[in-house]
Amino acid sequence: MSDDGVKTRPDPYAGPYAGPSSGLPSGSASGSASGSASEPPVTPPAQAMEDQVRAAWVEVLGHDDFDDDTPFLEAGGHSLKATQVLMRLRRRLGVRLPNRLFFDHPTVRELAVAVEHVAATSPRV
Repeated sequence: MSDDGVKTRPDPYAGPYAGPSSGLPSGSASGSASGSASEPPVTPPAQAMEDQVRAAWVEVLGHDDFDDDTPFLEAGGHSLKATQVLMRLRRRLGVRLPNRLFFDHPTVRELAVAVEHVAATSPRV
């Protein structure tokens, strides 16, 4: 029994190195109901889309020597490579992305916002 009179039992699912049970809810270091101490950080959707766009640029360009505000052409891209980036994003996201979108939004940051908008308003392919 614990100090407060509640029976505690060893956790049958705990590993061999878990040690004695503290009586706290599973997944919580502080005993709070949310268990926020063990939850992974949340990536905002805009950042997640920027990461996907940047990854597609890196795959197609073959380098990551640019920042999120560098225009694609200045990073070494051209029209064929722009089409390749859009095709990669289309496969990953399942939405049609017109080629014009790339030239109206030539940076990772701008393209991510535009792609996010198209993905939210277009049917999946």
